[in-house]
Amino acid sequence: MTTLEKLFGSGTRVKLLRLFLLSPEKVFTSLEAAKVIKASPEAVSGEMRSLTSLGFIKKTARRDRIEVKRRNKIRIFKKKVEGRQLSSTFPLILALRNLLITARPISREKMTQFFRSRGKIKLVALGGVFSDDLQGGFRGDGTKLDILVVGDLKKGQAEHFIRELESEIGKELNWAVLSSLEFDHRISMHDKLLRDLLDFPHEFLINKLGLD
Repeated sequence: MTTLEKLFGSGTRVKLLRLFLLSPEKVFTSLEAAKVIKASPEAVSGEMRSLTSLGFIKKTARRDRIEVKRRNKIRIFKKKVEGRQLSSTFPLILALRNLLITARPISREKMTQFFRSRGKIKLVALGGVFSDDLQGGFRGDGTKLDILVVGDLKKGQAEHFIRELESEIGKELNWAVLSSLEFDHRISMHDKLLRDLLDFPHEFLINKLGLD
């Protein structure tokens, strides 16, 4: 058990705190949260009830867009989904962000070792949530790439590893695997997704392309 887990009572609670802090705009059901942090739904439900009673998260709902095909026609419905969301009025949000995000156990060595052992990888760039470490602050707006991989790597090879990282970090990651040709094309077209990664604070785990 890590120091943070001892302080906060359980690894599940620590991961839930990170999940809501890093995705403040999202509404999670207990099943969705359990899937991200790889914990049992029962444990997550219990922790979410406790965090709700403390005022850290609040009960709310979202409207999901559902498409139903009937007789070759597609009908659009709005489904109400009840869940929990970070409470913006909780007084210790900033203190928790500083503690939990600064202390987040993201092993660059682990990531580098994984990608170096998988095919011919030319670039692994980190941004988004990982750039919080570089800026010494919290951004986590969920609109930018967190991980970009360029090279001969099947998405299926990376997906399991990414899911493990999401559990460790406590956030759903935005990531992309591109071939060298696709990367060159998108860079030449000033692709916004790539520029939003490379034009803002970022770091390279692997950089055989000579990028700055």
